[in-house]
Amino acid sequence: MTRKLTLATVLLTLLPPAALAQSGSGMLEEVVVTARKRAENIQETPVAVTAITGADLRDRGIVNTDELAKSVPSLQINNGTTAQIFIRGIGQRSGLARQDPSVSVYLDGIFIPRADGQLLDTVDIESVQVLRGPQGTLFGKNNTGGALVFTLEKPGEERGGYVEGGLGNYNARRIRAGYSFPVTDRFSTRVAFNSNQRDGYLEDLSGHDNQSVDRMSGILQTNWLVSDSLTLDTFAFFGKIRERYPSYNCELVNEDALFIDGLYLAWPGDTSIENLSAYRDNCAANSADNLPDLTTNQGNTAQFNKYINNLMIGATLNWEINDTHSLKTIVGARNAYKRGPQTQSDEGGPGEFQVGYTLGGADQDSYTFEFQLNGELFDSAVEYTAGFFWQDEYKSERFMTGDALVGVDASVLTAILAGQQPDRPPPGSDANRPIIGAILPLNTVQDFDIDGETAAVFAQATWHITENLEFSFGGRYTEEERDSTLTTFSADNAKVAAMIQMADPRFTPVDNATLPILGTLPGGGAQARDSLAIMQFSGVWAQDPVGIANRILGSRNATNGFINTPLLPGQEDEREETFRAFTPMASLSWFVPPELLGDGFFNSMLVYGTWSNGFKSGFLEPSGVDGLVAIKPELLENREIGFKIDALQRSLRINLALYSMIFEDMQLITVDVDSASSLVVTTDNAGESMIEGGELEVTWLPSPNWMLNFSYSNNNYKFEEFMDQDLAALAIEGRQVSIDRSDETFPVSPEVTASFGIQYTLPTTLGLFSPRLDISYKDEIYLGFDDGSWELRHTNREAVYAPSRALVDFRLNWQNSEGDLNVAAYIKNLTDERYFIGAVATGDSIGTFTQAIGEPRMYGIEIRKTLN
Repeated sequence: MTRKLTLATVLLTLLPPAALAQSGSGMLEEVVVTARKRAENIQETPVAVTAITGADLRDRGIVNTDELAKSVPSLQINNGTTAQIFIRGIGQRSGLARQDPSVSVYLDGIFIPRADGQLLDTVDIESVQVLRGPQGTLFGKNNTGGALVFTLEKPGEERGGYVEGGLGNYNARRIRAGYSFPVTDRFSTRVAFNSNQRDGYLEDLSGHDNQSVDRMSGILQTNWLVSDSLTLDTFAFFGKIRERYPSYNCELVNEDALFIDGLYLAWPGDTSIENLSAYRDNCAANSADNLPDLTTNQGNTAQFNKYINNLMIGATLNWEINDTHSLKTIVGARNAYKRGPQTQSDEGGPGEFQVGYTLGGADQDSYTFEFQLNGELFDSAVEYTAGFFWQDEYKSERFMTGDALVGVDASVLTAILAGQQPDRPPPGSDANRPIIGAILPLNTVQDFDIDGETAAVFAQATWHITENLEFSFGGRYTEEERDSTLTTFSADNAKVAAMIQMADPRFTPVDNATLPILGTLPGGGAQARDSLAIMQFSGVWAQDPVGIANRILGSRNATNGFINTPLLPGQEDEREETFRAFTPMASLSWFVPPELLGDGFFNSMLVYGTWSNGFKSGFLEPSGVDGLVAIKPELLENREIGFKIDALQRSLRINLALYSMIFEDMQLITVDVDSASSLVVTTDNAGESMIEGGELEVTWLPSPNWMLNFSYSNNNYKFEEFMDQDLAALAIEGRQVSIDRSDETFPVSPEVTASFGIQYTLPTTLGLFSPRLDISYKDEIYLGFDDGSWELRHTNREAVYAPSRALVDFRLNWQNSEGDLNVAAYIKNLTDERYFIGAVATGDSIGTFTQAIGEPRMYGIEIRKTLN
């Protein structure tokens, strides 16, 4: 913590002596935020918050939420196959409907509950506030990471608006417009439209260009001054997305993984049980090292279509009860429809070795109601906010996971059935009769319906003890109910074996002579034959018997689409859980008196200390044949001190936050084994962890023509208690062997981020020219999934880490002398850096590192015309 306290001092030493002696001619504008549910100067708000206006978004060329991560400290946003938003290392890696996001996103006060709707285009946005740290008291939906609060440009009292368009490489074209229409003196409307399209920059050998952009949205707002004390604001937002997700490259990272040499399995394409190569070759066929730049090879069956419809309606009623009290009521409704199939996970190659799909249509419906009572007491000595929040949400999804039929040598299968680690097949095993079966689970289809209800009461007050000292305190009590219904359809392996044997007489039931251990199993081995679809092949390994069996299975069930096996009757599991928490906070703020600051460098200084808590609901998680299991909620305790400084006649602004957070029961995705010894991707709680860090934001106007922005964050993550199970012992032996993973770092988030922006304004007789340069830096990011990935960092760090990277953006803006026409030329990722926007390394089970590449160099031109 002491190391980070020196950041502000170091920065001041870098300023030129003239700047320290006297102010530049520029003066920073006051920034108003609503981090405490009332309008306040950001420099007088004891909260770590970054506020960016709509004009700032345009100056920086930010057109989508994910680009905020370039300039906001401790913010990491990945836009791969799922939206991932992390603040201070806290976020949600999966986009599955059952998991609440750790970072909440609000549009005009309406909570957006699902990750796939959170990455909005920044159309008609008045401002965005990024609140860092747990928002456990005032904000509508409790969270542990923080919140992104978007505020729309409101209808004006006069007619006016804008229209803008843009063209760029990869056939990029964008049109935006917004216009206010006053109807009467008391009623006005505003409409906005956005169309954003771009071809994909990732070429897949299947013939598709992936990671395209194709989204359209419209917003209608109204403002009605019902009376001098009553105002009603409404908005309706409709958006549709018809684009393609990014595709992945593959790198093999651990040949000892279960799916490779851990179980000595033969996959489609293997022609020798003594020299297994198909799994490796499948990954190598999609390796970035073996393909042209920005090219992938995930096969014809991988699904990348992103189809989402999103409708939101919101209404806010403000009642100024009197001069000191007001009541705000917010009502919202959201409907989203997401259509599959979409590839969720696989081993990374073009072959269908291991698959995961979201199938069919997924519905999401949510309704929210909130009221806030704001007021002042005791001659304004106390300001308070109190209220109630309620949300009802329904969501559904259908997903499928599965593996191919695999081949094994008799000695390997004997060891597996005996619960022992198999040895490599000895020389001469190619002469043995091939055995084919569902050693790994074939298709498992699950229909998941979730009803959730949230109710919370909250209150927070600020006591102005003196003119310079204030104390804030509050709390929130939350109840989250989850009622989940899971219907699981497993592959009928007995029918699978019968189908293959009928199609090709070379496949026959395995006998006790080939596999003597069958005679020692219950039912004489019949149960094992049926449950694992074990068959023997009368040919030889050189004929690729595994490929033959899988091709039969695929062709005989082509009418079922992606579900290529017959299914057993569904097994239904219904469970209800309620999760409760009380999250208090307290904060002490000191506004340093002017007489202590003197007449020199400092103009104002706020010093604050905050203790706050956050809560994210638990949920019910499918766990293979075991049905639904309860995952505990996350709890976060944050201790923070901060400094907010204006200096040099308010031309320099320095905001610094230092914090230490204790994280209980962090929800992490892991690979586990159900009671049938089948591998399942599930969620577990990590016990206790610690986050310590610091954030610095600096804005400086050395003159009216120059503006500099700088941000820096350093977050140190540590698991204090994270116990897991050895996957091989669970899967093979059915034996629980504990593994201590507390030495690991957090996944997905970098420890260090930094950004630097410089803008110059040059007035000329031809108009106003404004060149701007932005540089954003992200430290290396750990992308491992399991204990095996973490161990790989010692021998092959590049196999589990995304390398550090710096992105450079340049923008040149021209404005005419009337101020109503802007033309901008831009280049993003000027150096054409290659970096990951989605990646996962899995060392224990599938042994691969899948990587989605971010945007290459993008350039274009934009024109904006202000309308009266």
